[in-house]
Amino acid sequence: MLQPSQQQPGGTSPKAIAFPYILGPAADLFFLGPGATLLVSALFVTLMVAGRDAAAGLLATALTIAFSGPHYAATYRRAYASREIIRSHPVVTVLAPVLLAIAVALALRFPATVAPLFVVLYVIWSGYHYSGQSLGLALLYPLRQGHRLDVGEKRLLAFPLYVSWLVSLVGLLRVDGAVRNSAYRVVRDTALGVRLQLPPASVPWVLGAGIALLIASFSAVALLAVRRRRRAVPLPWPVYGIVLTQAIWFGWGLFYPLLNIVLVPIFHGLQYLALTSWHQCKGRGPAGPRAFALYAGTVLLLGLVINPGLFLLIDDLPGEPLLVGALLISLLNVHHFLMDGRIWRLRERRVVESFVETAAAR
Repeated sequence: MLQPSQQQPGGTSPKAIAFPYILGPAADLFFLGPGATLLVSALFVTLMVAGRDAAAGLLATALTIAFSGPHYAATYRRAYASREIIRSHPVVTVLAPVLLAIAVALALRFPATVAPLFVVLYVIWSGYHYSGQSLGLALLYPLRQGHRLDVGEKRLLAFPLYVSWLVSLVGLLRVDGAVRNSAYRVVRDTALGVRLQLPPASVPWVLGAGIALLIASFSAVALLAVRRRRRAVPLPWPVYGIVLTQAIWFGWGLFYPLLNIVLVPIFHGLQYLALTSWHQCKGRGPAGPRAFALYAGTVLLLGLVINPGLFLLIDDLPGEPLLVGALLISLLNVHHFLMDGRIWRLRERRVVESFVETAAAR
């Protein structure tokens, strides 16, 4: 969500805001920054080290149901509950589902050629999508501060985020054992007819190069910080927290791909739901606990319909279950990526105003 844009909404600048946080300092640190990532990851790793694999799996499953399915539901609720959004974005809301359904039908018809390509598209695009959300979140804070980033500054901020995504693909090449879902299993085992596995002798060199590149990319944020301080408008600290959060997500994937594949989608969904909940309940004016409960209940129920509800039907659909599951997951995610890239663009005045102007009253 909150996809960055090189254009400014309406050519105007937001008013200076004394309260640059979104949820609040502590909540921003936990939900949008590294707080939840570090806490949940520590618990997950502790359970695995202690030999409590079943408990770790149960934790991952519970969090996936609580956050991953509802985060898809939040996108569909925003897109299809608004005639205005459907009219404004007919390509992603109306045309894209039809074209993607045709692509899935072709993949089922040609499982050895078309299917792997479609699944690989989802797996690779997911990290790019996460990077776009991180960048959009980070851009909100200078907006709320009243001093938006210019185009060059946005590129500096984006550099480590997208580098971390590219580096994470190295971790994907090393995936073995348990995987997140059937789509990743297809990529691991059958994508393009090649098992994605680095030769053992090359692993240390590749990992070292990836880590060096990721660390070097932080120099872009350091340069951005220096430029902003010289202008007497230092970057709000949550910006650093968001960059650090994604670096943790994808950095550990170089060494422990399973953590990246299992936990990162949960943290991504938590970020997304925290922001969409705020947008729904506060971004359009004051709202109380009842409004939040209604919104949370709606996306949770819709999320359960999607996951696990939608995937309980896999065995009843024509085709090999593993492939059908992989294609269904890919269809859901690619459509989600396409819609988020349009309905949350920061170039649209109403999106920006809902996150910026309402904060001026706080």
